[in-house]
Amino acid sequence: MTGAEKEFVSELTDWQNRLFGYLFTLLGNVHDARDVLQETNLVLWHKMEDFQTGTDFGAWARKCAYFQALAFLRNRKRDKHLFDDDLLALLADERIELFDNDAERRLALRDCLAQLPDKQRRLLDLRYKDEVPVKQLANDAGKNESAMKMILMRIREALHTCIESKLKISQP
Repeated sequence: MTGAEKEFVSELTDWQNRLFGYLFTLLGNVHDARDVLQETNLVLWHKMEDFQTGTDFGAWARKCAYFQALAFLRNRKRDKHLFDDDLLALLADERIELFDNDAERRLALRDCLAQLPDKQRRLLDLRYKDEVPVKQLANDAGKNESAMKMILMRIREALHTCIESKLKISQP
């Protein structure tokens, strides 16, 4: 094994738990995350020569995992078409296209949220999960309400830009 191959194996091994956590965040299912991690590992192994030593292995591996998760969702959807004629008839309805787009959008949102700094992610959790009022968030942060609204708006805009970028990349 060459030095570059040893370094690649070391990086891949070091990133297994983080990639699994990332995929679990995207897919929401332990078994699916394990399956997609295995596929991701195969793709990474086959593309080992594409990796530039000294660059960010984690970013490269996460990008690969993201596309493997998208492929997994598409394949799972396609498999369901093959086995259930009633479902196939339902899928002909216009709403299915909206559902598919929504699923990809949710996947992109999860990925974009994972990329936010912890402080911004916590702020979004407080505001939208815990439903903390903007006024209280502002007081807790020592800011006025207008400033807090601006901070939240900028985070939402960044998420929107990130999501749109990911959806453009995933379009065939």
